Amino acid sequence: MKNLKLHHFLIMLCFFITSCATTTYLGDAYPATEKVDVYYDARDVKKDYKVTGHLVTDYTYNPAKAKEELIAKAKKAGADGIIILLGAAGNHIAIRADALKYNR
Repeated sequence: MKNLKLHHFLIMLCFFITSCATTTYLGDAYPATEKVDVYYDARDVKKDYKVTGHLVTDYTYNPAKAKEELIAKAKKAGADGIIILLGAAGNHIAIRADALKYNR
């Protein structure tokens, strides 16, 4: 019984750790935006833009949640769009994105 409780505790701990992704932004900050366009390839961006920063979030088993976190952080940084990329560092998988500001 004690081993079963420990087993359940370890499973719950793993779920907790993997569900808590942190999203980091490094770049220039602008006034927050309401809407962020999402792209998966730079060739899909039809407007002139400049890359204003880079975002990274830990890969979770819920890619939709990771995407939401990237968008939320990009809005706070004032980005007009992001280009989502998949990256890896050693055995660690992360989701990266370039933050875009459209040239007006």
